[in-house]
Amino acid sequence: MNATARTFLLFALCLVASDAFQPQQMSRGRQSCSRLFSANQEDPSDSDSDSDSRRSFLSTLAIGMLTVSPSAANAGIDVSGLRTDGGGSNPILKEQLKAYDGSAAARVNQIKEIAPVSRPTASPVATASVVEDAVGPAATWLYRAAPGFNPRLSRAGPLGNLYRYSDEVVAPSAIKARTVGVSFEFPADWLQLDKFLGGISYVDQRNGDKLYVLRTKLPEGEKLATIPKAFLGTSVFDPKGVIVKSQGVEIDEYKVASATLLANEEDCKCATHRRFKLKFATVTGNGLRVERRGLLDAYEVSPEGDVYMLMTSSNAVKFEKPDSLERQTVEDIVNSFRVDI
Repeated sequence: MNATARTFLLFALCLVASDAFQPQQMSRGRQSCSRLFSANQEDPSDSDSDSDSRRSFLSTLAIGMLTVSPSAANAGIDVSGLRTDGGGSNPILKEQLKAYDGSAAARVNQIKEIAPVSRPTASPVATASVVEDAVGPAATWLYRAAPGFNPRLSRAGPLGNLYRYSDEVVAPSAIKARTVGVSFEFPADWLQLDKFLGGISYVDQRNGDKLYVLRTKLPEGEKLATIPKAFLGTSVFDPKGVIVKSQGVEIDEYKVASATLLANEEDCKCATHRRFKLKFATVTGNGLRVERRGLLDAYEVSPEGDVYMLMTSSNAVKFEKPDSLERQTVEDIVNSFRVDI
């Protein structure tokens, strides 16, 4: 029984005992509550029916409190030490239990899990350090060197229906330059995404076609000209990469269908340039599976295996028609992609 219950019980018993005495005897009852707890000290001369009723009620209340005592209230149920299965790890059950965990430690962990990820600042130097830490097998954004300023856009195409994008992006640490120039052309009515995050991405709002400017790093000792084509698919569609994680795209399956070497550093003393054709399927929010096709243009920009690339895609049915507008748009975008080292 906790302290609150004991105090209330003592008070109730004192009331029962004190009411059993006549006014002239109450002074003795106040001297010691311990005497009043004896069953032999009840005054037999007390015949008042109201007093009997009150003593009966309070006695019943005291007995009830003896048998049912409330436990201390708790702000949450701490299940941090509870086993989730018979021996191994059960992530599904852990997630279910997490919803009921009210301990302070659990709340701190939950806050850490949902804390926003730091983004690169407008400073090229600060941006470079953030990007270098993020580079790995998974493709990341090719961050703009100055995300606080708008990129240079100029009209292009025979009808002026294209934009020519020119900008400076963060250079890899393996070269002396702090920035590298990139340029490409795309339809003027496409919408820019991730404008304030430093990434380069555009979307056709009518059909969901997109372009991404990305970077990855080749395994040590590998070259873009000779690396198996499957590596680029693994890098681009890695669950930790920006296309899946940052864009919220659910990839059902993917395959690198072909690879074409457009320029080799050993032959022309220029950046190795290679193009890949991608086949993949996405799953929409309502569970609909959509077949897509894409082209990925890649440049090897440093001796350490840094690769800068542009990827764009379209619906598979329209892409497979050589004369379709969608197929022509995808090809024009990757054909215009340049990296100036």
